[in-house]
Amino acid sequence: MKAKRLLLMYLVGYLTVGGLGLAFVPDLFLDLFQSNQEYGDVMPRVAGMFMLALAGLIGVIVYHEDYKYYPASVVVRTAIVVFLFFLYTIDGDPFFLLIDLVVLVGLVPSYVVLVRERRSVG
Repeated sequence: MKAKRLLLMYLVGYLTVGGLGLAFVPDLFLDLFQSNQEYGDVMPRVAGMFMLALAGLIGVIVYHEDYKYYPASVVVRTAIVVFLFFLYTIDGDPFFLLIDLVVLVGLVPSYVVLVRERRSVG
């Protein structure tokens, strides 16, 4: 459970930081993440709002130590990584690769936790 908690706290951390960055200083945040595209002022803020909402939801899960949806979080993050890579291939914006890297830093150990958990049960 400690590993799940730590990995979900990492998720809350990057969702909060990314959400705040995109919501309140989108130009600076996009520059820091090497974006080479112009996304306007509104859409990054909308993405930031959703990231903050997800951070709050995952934060509640961590607070209540209710990890029954942990495997679903791994599936969803995997889909996000695939989709962000797809966006990179059609857009060429390194921003998507850097965000993928941030997600993968927490996702790879999450797979390890799930595999270990399933081995100990079965």
